[in-house]
Amino acid sequence: MDSRVVDSDLFDFALMNPLRSKVKPDSLKIVSGYASHAFASGHLAILKSRKEKVDIDLVVGMAAVDGIKFLDHEGFVSLHEKKEFAYDGKFVCRYVQMAPSVHSKVYVWCKGNLPVVAFAGSANYTNNGFKVAGRKETLVECDPASAYEFFVSCRKNTIQCQAARKSDFVRGHEKKTALVKQSVCEIETDRASPFLGYEKIVVPLRNSDGHFGIESGLNWGLNKYGRPRLQNKSNPFGGRRNPDEAYIRLPKEFDCGFFPPYIKVPKGKSASEAQIRFSVLTDDNEMFSCIRASGGYGKEIETPQDNTELGRWFRKRLGIGSGKMITSKIMKRYGREDVTFYKISEDQFFMDFSVKKK
Repeated sequence: MDSRVVDSDLFDFALMNPLRSKVKPDSLKIVSGYASHAFASGHLAILKSRKEKVDIDLVVGMAAVDGIKFLDHEGFVSLHEKKEFAYDGKFVCRYVQMAPSVHSKVYVWCKGNLPVVAFAGSANYTNNGFKVAGRKETLVECDPASAYEFFVSCRKNTIQCQAARKSDFVRGHEKKTALVKQSVCEIETDRASPFLGYEKIVVPLRNSDGHFGIESGLNWGLNKYGRPRLQNKSNPFGGRRNPDEAYIRLPKEFDCGFFPPYIKVPKGKSASEAQIRFSVLTDDNEMFSCIRASGGYGKEIETPQDNTELGRWFRKRLGIGSGKMITSKIMKRYGREDVTFYKISEDQFFMDFSVKKK
């Protein structure tokens, strides 16, 4: 057993590298004081992309004391029920429901019911714990048998997320004083808004040419003739994109620290693996798992599991058919040409595309 204290590349060290061992574990048991849907979704997506079948059993230790954020709770249920995306293996999330609360962070890999490798330290099962630069967290390999016993002892005092009553666990969000770094980032001052005091940005959906994208933006999957565009322009026989593919364009001036930072993609990794995922809840209660991608600073907000998710949602809101070109005329008829994002936490956002009634 390696007893070194590790403070870098924790994601690979504890959450991916054990799968490369000769033992080949098939489940991961986690006790974490705090956990986030955005991080769990990203971890499962990477396991899926690498064709790893792993069952994850997560115990959130501080749920009864500090509560679970609404987006996290809904996201955990969605992952459990495989509504967000299909993947091999199971995802179970449990909340510690009675004292004592659990602030520990323990990760135990098992083969069947046999614990084979384990880690303990300071890293929560969150983006802040594993992916955000500028935060120093540590993990150390520990005795797998005693770590598994600790997991089992914590699990006895839990309730599965889908069975939990929201009134017992889902709490409001503590408002933090927003740090406005550029003029595009504002503070909501409307006293009638449920987001009074929250940081917000209003992102235009038109591009610099004055339209809503041709082979880009909301019309990412369409060419100038309104037909599905080629997957690869250099290969006219290589197939065509889904016409509903779309992303939200994020101009350079909006790279102001509002969203999670864009991470330069290391060699051998895809953008969906490297980037920090964040959850977006819409004003009509749809939820997306998003990343920033492309352009050197992350100029696109997209849904990495399925690039059509945003396109289908916008077209439904606009009242047009699947795969139809989004034009100025359509947006004018709808009554809005931008979206407002409110920052709930470092990896949770609310997106408003509603139109005020006159």
